Amino acid sequence: MPRALADTGAIVALVNRADRFHEEAVEWFKHFRGQLLTTEAVIAEAAYVLAASPAHQRAALLWCERARAAGLLSVEPVADYAALAGIIGQYASLACDYADASLIALAERTGVAAIATIDQRDFSVYRLRGRKRFRILLGAHRS
Repeated sequence: MPRALADTGAIVALVNRADRFHEEAVEWFKHFRGQLLTTEAVIAEAAYVLAASPAHQRAALLWCERARAAGLLSVEPVADYAALAGIIGQYASLACDYADASLIALAERTGVAAIATIDQRDFSVYRLRGRKRFRILLGAHRS
């Protein structure tokens, strides 16, 4: 079964019809057949980004719960804060945030380099051990 990481922007675009990437996100999530991995940091960031609209915030959290209950989404804990601090320091020029660092650490821990993100700018620069690149699945033609 294919596995991919889910980033904040992809979840936000999925539930927010006003998001410019909404249609693309809906289509991508509808056709993805596999398991999505994310972190609590990503869920928290999505809830924060959507805080201006309690309906959108609620929709994101309910989507996460339904996807998790169906076995389609695994929300992984952050285990090594020192590693995250190192990642954030490594990409300080990009202003790598906590959620991005948690996904980089998760990718390194699981070997999953495919990611549903609209943040091509940063995830095209981030590297995993061995200089391995992320494979951007959503928003790949964006800059």
